[in-house]
Amino acid sequence: MKNLYILVLYMFISCTQSTKEKKEIVVKAKDTIEYAADSIKKDKNLSFDNSISQIKIKSIPLIDSTNFDSFIEEEDYKKVNEKALKLEKLYPNFNKEGYKYRAIASYKIQISKDFYTIVVTILKGEHEMESTLINYDLDGGIIDSKVISYDEIAEGQSKIESKIENNKLTINNIFWTDEKQETIQVFEILDNGKIIPVIIGHFDKENLIDNVIKQLNLNKQKVKINLIVSKIQPNNSNETIVVIPEIYGEYDEQMFELNSYIVLVNNTTGKITHKYFESSKTNDWISDAIRLAEIKIDTAPYIVSENKRAFGIRVYCYNNSQPNPYSNKTISLFVKSGNTLKKVLHNYDVMNHIGEWDTNCTGEFTDFKRTLIMSKEKTNGYFDIIVKNKITKTKNIEDENGECDSKEIITNRTVVLKFNGETYPKNE
Repeated sequence: MKNLYILVLYMFISCTQSTKEKKEIVVKAKDTIEYAADSIKKDKNLSFDNSISQIKIKSIPLIDSTNFDSFIEEEDYKKVNEKALKLEKLYPNFNKEGYKYRAIASYKIQISKDFYTIVVTILKGEHEMESTLINYDLDGGIIDSKVISYDEIAEGQSKIESKIENNKLTINNIFWTDEKQETIQVFEILDNGKIIPVIIGHFDKENLIDNVIKQLNLNKQKVKINLIVSKIQPNNSNETIVVIPEIYGEYDEQMFELNSYIVLVNNTTGKITHKYFESSKTNDWISDAIRLAEIKIDTAPYIVSENKRAFGIRVYCYNNSQPNPYSNKTISLFVKSGNTLKKVLHNYDVMNHIGEWDTNCTGEFTDFKRTLIMSKEKTNGYFDIIVKNKITKTKNIEDENGECDSKEIITNRTVVLKFNGETYPKNE
């Protein structure tokens, strides 16, 4: 009995020691796993921190309009650490065979000290590219993202460009069908890095335009809706340019006369702050055999004086004649003057195409293309406008083999437009 007791006691002590050893082993294994996980996390953070430290910084505000024209030469393509930036989380097909995704450029901007903001350009196959703004937490985790520019070369019907400010994204979505359509979206970048949509004041784009029409006391049925255009001022995101073409006379779908209302609107209040009106008798907004096809707002930096910037209104017209093709683009420039707008350049031709041919080969064509450049020289307080004029004359003849032979003569000419105190008179 005593021997049996000793045997049981020995077995209990052995089991207890074995359990303690196992517990010690488990604790050691757990410590090893946690240590390994911490090491991996540190390595990942080092990889992310190292990657973003090498990305160039751009100042804001800026316009991002990345497109295929930005990547012509091989040196335009830059190395991007796709893994460190976790691009596969945003693009699940990034590394899948057949999709041919490639990160080709990046830059960073300083919006907050609490998160990183990186813009990465992605080539999606051979025909699409887009730039995405990505907010990362300080450990490299993705907080939020938004596509801010897009271009395509297959169909060429869609484009996106954006303005980036301290805590704001203004995204312009452009789509071409029979006519150009633009949709503006505004997003706020919150203190935590989240990106949320906001309304321009109390007005989205459609309501803003409806509000303008009401303020002008116009009948919406008397407005050429398909030719209305609007655009946020690039140098003042709280201001929108709106063009309202009022129907003065309409005879069929392609034959009409339009009065022009050009206004500036405060995006917060929706109120018109500056206005310009011109009747169809003087603005040449007439569509007949020469069809008025498009009105476009041009916000290039036309700096007419040290403290005054103009914007442009471009009008495109063309005819439907095959033997005698014709097309034309004009630009008018406007500046603020008190609580109104003043036209300082009237319907200046920036493009003309004229031709006469047999619709097969034989004929002649003339193309005029003019580029406006602001000079540093002044006349009557406004900077002169240098006009670079490229004239291309093409003559087609059919040779003895029935082939169409084409010869071009290109002439370059420069003229200077000088302000006379009221306008820039045309100088041909």
